Amino acid sequence: MESQAKSLSAKQASLVAVFAALSVAVIILLPGIPMIGLPGARITLDAAIAPVYGLVIGPYLGALAALLGGIIVAGYKGWPVFAILTSFCPAVSAFVAGMLSRKRVSIMRHSTKGWILAALTVFVLILGWYMTWVGQQVPLYPIIHWAGLVVIVVFRGKISTFMEEGGRKRRSLAVFLSSYCGLIADHMLGNIIFIVGLGLFIPTLTVESILHSMGLPSIPALFMFMLPISGAERLLMAVIAMIFGAGLITVLRSSRLTRNQ
Repeated sequence: MESQAKSLSAKQASLVAVFAALSVAVIILLPGIPMIGLPGARITLDAAIAPVYGLVIGPYLGALAALLGGIIVAGYKGWPVFAILTSFCPAVSAFVAGMLSRKRVSIMRHSTKGWILAALTVFVLILGWYMTWVGQQVPLYPIIHWAGLVVIVVFRGKISTFMEEGGRKRRSLAVFLSSYCGLIADHMLGNIIFIVGLGLFIPTLTVESILHSMGLPSIPALFMFMLPISGAERLLMAVIAMIFGAGLITVLRSSRLTRNQ
């Protein structure tokens, strides 16, 4: 029993290291998506595959792998504050997706349904939006995030059932739904970091000059302008995660590198 526990721990550590290294490679080698409103900043494309980490190695280790990848790159870039803080965005994505793929998880020595913790995480992030001054001016902005919460509440434990017992189509659907929910959590955390950072580590004058060049009157208007783009972006990322994740999970399970949970 002791040797099996050590073997499992070694396997988990190896998978965390592999996925963290994959995040580093994707962030450094792929150009990313320019972030409107913040010159030089980009949405790194590891966001599209971070949910898969949670699906493969679980919500806690998946989040750790995603976070490590972002922190390593932030150190490589000289530790910019924005890069450090946004490293937590793919981590929360992996956490939410991983929770949705597990029937039950342990937290503080108690067992609970994974979808409940996923729903709670997304709800707290949406609540965080309404606590910002921007969120109070554009209350309809989180429509894509509310949609993710609705998906969690409607499907509940069915997503984990599809992951564990479903055929290829149901498993692909489970990967897509859990990835979308993870990605909108990532997106909302990034929004909150951006708003809180205005005037601290994000120059307000720079953002205002960009708004002027775009003909937008305010920062809340910028968020509403970006809403359709953000929605399409998150759906596309969920499709990428589904293609990448469904195939990877099938291969890993057939080779017994992971197990159904």
